[in-house]
Amino acid sequence: AFLVSAKESRFFGKDTTPDANFGRCIISSADTENQLYIAGETKNSNKEKGGPPLHIHYQDDEVFYVISGEFLFQLEDKIFMGKTGDTVFVPRGLAHTYANPVDNNPGELLIIHQPISPSLEKFYEVFCKLGYMNEKMLQENFEPEVLKDITKNNAFVGPPIDIEAALKKLKG
Repeated sequence: AFLVSAKESRFFGKDTTPDANFGRCIISSADTENQLYIAGETKNSNKEKGGPPLHIHYQDDEVFYVISGEFLFQLEDKIFMGKTGDTVFVPRGLAHTYANPVDNNPGELLIIHQPISPSLEKFYEVFCKLGYMNEKMLQENFEPEVLKDITKNNAFVGPPIDIEAALKKLKG
């Protein structure tokens, strides 16, 4: 049993002060024998609008809980707005993504993976420091065997949500 304070992170079961700009680990794969991972946000998580490309996790389910605010979500080809109190469940193998729709969004997400591989947690540890990474950044920040495991179990399958088009369509 342990407490993770709001100013701490716990990647790989080690309590640290997050130097992250984009998120923090609350419950680590190391805490749960790779059965659970919970991520929270930092004060800088939603300063800029945007989100990751459409992607698939082949070995884990993902859950998004909207603690506060509004966020865009995409499941396959369906895009919708998640609001305070909403939960989005993404079963493994389903193409999905999310996006912060506004700059300086005061909203907050809780993200859960179940189960999770240590390589995906390593990806999140680096992401939380650097943000979204292109192919070159991935090569520079991961050992080849870790990158191979990440890409075997996770795939980018489309672009990020076009925020302006999605907001226009949802209003119309």
